[in-house]
Amino acid sequence: MDAEILLETQDVVKAFGDLRAVDGLNLQVHAGEMVGLVGPDGAGKTTAIRMMCGALPPTSGTIRVAGYEVPAQIEKAREHIGYLAQRFSLYGDLTVKENLDFFGEVFDIPDAEREARSQNLLRFAGLGEYAGRRAAALSGGMQKKLGLATALVHNPKVILLDEPTGGVDPIARQEFWRLLIGLLREGSAVLV
Repeated sequence: MDAEILLETQDVVKAFGDLRAVDGLNLQVHAGEMVGLVGPDGAGKTTAIRMMCGALPPTSGTIRVAGYEVPAQIEKAREHIGYLAQRFSLYGDLTVKENLDFFGEVFDIPDAEREARSQNLLRFAGLGEYAGRRAAALSGGMQKKLGLATALVHNPKVILLDEPTGGVDPIARQEFWRLLIGLLREGSAVLV
């Protein structure tokens, strides 16, 4: 039996005036599969990812996440989306643990379950010993791992990563990809 399609786009277009930033994007990402969008700067990769997570509406075409149409069913779709932006976008004044707790609250995860998930994600991302450190004081690689952990706090099926290892050292990059391989084994669909 084929793996479930968790992310799909059909003829997706995003135009800004006369500029077509995305022009007819068609893709499918199945459970347990990682797909990469590759192209030079300005090719529309970030725009495509922002449409998939519901941050930008497409000009035309269809986007489905875990069977829900984006943007029409965005609230349901977001329950299944973990998104890591290209730039660090967490709360630098909060600690690692406080960031995880905050995002757990955003997704209405009950206190006891949120605590268990936070502890698991701290172990998963190798951030346990840094739980009390302010996010702004983390290295670039650790910030990326914290970003991934917060994106996973609600157990999403679809993980959207916008240049997740840009600007990090080779060792942190390798550790990050190891984490992603683990998620694929668990049946997540990953778009990079």
